Amino acid sequence: MRPPGANTGSGSRPSLMARLAEREYSVTEATILLGVAFMLSALLGAVRQIFFNAEFGSGEEASAYYAAFRLPDTFYVLIAGGALSSAMIPVLIGVRGRKGEAAARELTSLVLTLIGSVFVVLVIIGEVFAPYFVRYILAPGFDEPTARLSTTLTRIMLLQPLFLAAGSVAIAVLNSRNQFFLTALSIVSHNFTLIASILAVRQFPELGIYGPTLGVVAGGLLQAAILFPGLRAGGARFLPTWRPHDPDLRAVIQLLIPNGLVVFSGYMGHIVDTAFASTAREDGALAAVQNAWMLSGLPIALVAGAVGQAVFPRLAEQASRMEWRRMRKTVALTVLTVVVLVLPSMAMIYAIGRDAIRILFERGEFTAADGLLTNRLLRVYAIALPAYVATEAISRGLIAMQDARTPLFTNIGQQICRAAIIGLLIDSQGVRAIPIALAVTAIIETFVLASILGFRLTRRIAAQERGDGGRRDGPSLHRPP
Repeated sequence: MRPPGANTGSGSRPSLMARLAEREYSVTEATILLGVAFMLSALLGAVRQIFFNAEFGSGEEASAYYAAFRLPDTFYVLIAGGALSSAMIPVLIGVRGRKGEAAARELTSLVLTLIGSVFVVLVIIGEVFAPYFVRYILAPGFDEPTARLSTTLTRIMLLQPLFLAAGSVAIAVLNSRNQFFLTALSIVSHNFTLIASILAVRQFPELGIYGPTLGVVAGGLLQAAILFPGLRAGGARFLPTWRPHDPDLRAVIQLLIPNGLVVFSGYMGHIVDTAFASTAREDGALAAVQNAWMLSGLPIALVAGAVGQAVFPRLAEQASRMEWRRMRKTVALTVLTVVVLVLPSMAMIYAIGRDAIRILFERGEFTAADGLLTNRLLRVYAIALPAYVATEAISRGLIAMQDARTPLFTNIGQQICRAAIIGLLIDSQGVRAIPIALAVTAIIETFVLASILGFRLTRRIAAQERGDGGRRDGPSLHRPP
């Protein structure tokens, strides 16, 4: 935190924005703040999509734009994104507690240098091989003009992950201090630039699809511009530092790799769903799966995303201090909170889900039959909503203990069982086999993770009470000397 009156020139009171940015928020306050941010982002995303559809429809330009977004988005999600914050926060809190703020700032510079270098290399590779990626992997069905356009748009959008990766490091630092205001602003900001870029096309039609493409890059730049003043206010100064064998940096990497693999595993799960849906007997099965999962994913993002980000620094701090009894209480309270918060969404899906689908989707080529099928799938997905959000909270407890491998292994096991169940049921249940498999395996994964975390915390509490320490069990990746 900045000392009172710092950087004001005359000791005058800091501005309201500065006070909000530097304030430390409680878990409840952060949950509300981030929940509002996720909700506003979702609403702005819907507005953005309405404007985009009205301006570009579903023609060749729109197809090229959607395809172009995949490569930069994949780079960012797999290497940075939430995976980087989850890996960096527990190590950063531990370093700050053991070595002081200067060591934490040095670790931030090390991570920024490494992540920046990795993304520069990836972007260069992506720029060179973008034509091959588009033609042979992403969109082999595109005709020559559309493929060329998608390649050009991909090359422009590849600048975005550079800014987002830097922003992810800033989010990890700010969240580790329980300073969530700038994180919330960054969540909301992205869709503002996209909406503005689409509206700009109406004023300058010659921009065409390049308008929203540049808006994607501008969104990443705006997010970084919002987040980095928060680092400077906390005294952070970025100095390029290359020390790949630093033990604290290696601890971040050791957590980042399994976190990224969990994301990749989730990507593969969606690919499996897509493949099975394309073989289902119902017409419009793939569209129904995509729309049903999108609707069920909204409460997951709002509840699990907000609460998970808010409570994670507290869990990491408690783990760093070996406050296992407090941590067990925090995890239990978090799981109870997210389950209680998601139950109204579950009820709403059953009460008004069909009406919502009718209002949102049933127009043009999307028929009432498509809406009925989507609603059938949505009701199955909703059964496991409590399990989805509980798993997020429990996984963060394990990662706070610097164990990212257990969530990875359980997630891989879930994906394998999920594919097997779909294969067994697809003939008899049709496309309903996909949400059935996800619901069943998600519930099982939740109980497995909860049992593992509960067992480890109980063991460590018992070890402390015996007086022989609290770090003897569990695959901790980084222990202080």
